[in-house]
Amino acid sequence: MAKSDTIRQLDDHFRRENIRNVVILTDKNVDHLYGDYFSELSEQVAVDKLVLRPGEKTKSIQTAAQVWNYLAEKQYDKDTFLLNFGGGVITDLGGFVASTYKRGIRFANVPTTLLAMIDAAVGGKTGVNLPSMKNGVGTIYFPDIQLPVDLSFLNTLHINEIFSGLGELLKYALIGSNELFHSLRKRRRFPSLTTEDVDFCIDFKMKIVRKDPYDKGIRHILNFGHTFGHAIESYCAKTGKPIAHGLAVAQGLYYESLLSTRLGHLPQEEWQLIAALLTKHFQIMPITDDIREELLYYMLNDKKNHNNMINFTLLNHIGHAIPDFQIPASELQTYMS
Repeated sequence: MAKSDTIRQLDDHFRRENIRNVVILTDKNVDHLYGDYFSELSEQVAVDKLVLRPGEKTKSIQTAAQVWNYLAEKQYDKDTFLLNFGGGVITDLGGFVASTYKRGIRFANVPTTLLAMIDAAVGGKTGVNLPSMKNGVGTIYFPDIQLPVDLSFLNTLHINEIFSGLGELLKYALIGSNELFHSLRKRRRFPSLTTEDVDFCIDFKMKIVRKDPYDKGIRHILNFGHTFGHAIESYCAKTGKPIAHGLAVAQGLYYESLLSTRLGHLPQEEWQLIAALLTKHFQIMPITDDIREELLYYMLNDKKNHNNMINFTLLNHIGHAIPDFQIPASELQTYMS
């Protein structure tokens, strides 16, 4: 889909819902590249824009308060529409702001990164980070309209951002499509990406979300790679060497696939295929003695846990995942050795 499709759908939606005030929430990088992206919106709506600094540090309760105060000072009411224009930081933060400002206003996401297109902007999860917990505060609050993705944004992404999105894309292959996994494994160029790849991820996630919109059961399979991944992401941020979310998730896929094999669920030959693909294209941080305890601390503090057990989604085959394996920290430590 192209820009014209996004503008047309927004215009139709604003007209149908009698929306008069639209606030675009974005960051400086996106605004620099695409500052006039919405210039063709119908003159029937008044468009305002709030531009934030880029980066994961923006995804905080302090920034949420900044946006709440901005909306309040401008006297925006419950009929205001928030348009989140950016990557996962902006869509997560903006969705959280929309779900809480005046107890909820309408919003939509226009994702500009691969990771946001296939994951962060889909499914209604919103949130901000706490110092010790990724996405520690958030809500489940669905966009007023699910807009088509505009793949032309990917042309201006740094290669690290493409690989970050591919970390999440590989997650979808591992939990939902043996065919996609082997297609990715056999491609001569990497990264190479097709519209069908993106569509599969979005359709797969929406199918799961429709079955379990409030994250009570089957939706937990979407967490594959994220227990280790969030811990690695938090550890790297603490050491002053932060890494992109999807690059941390790729490492989480490696370790949680390995855990699946060590626990007797994933066949050894399938683990070897997964490990070969991940180590070929992503840097996998070794879990040495000096960082094992810190990773366990972050995993124990993960919001998915219950009863002091660490919650994992595991694989039993490429393309099929099983959620909610509860593993004691002491037992997990032996598998991390």
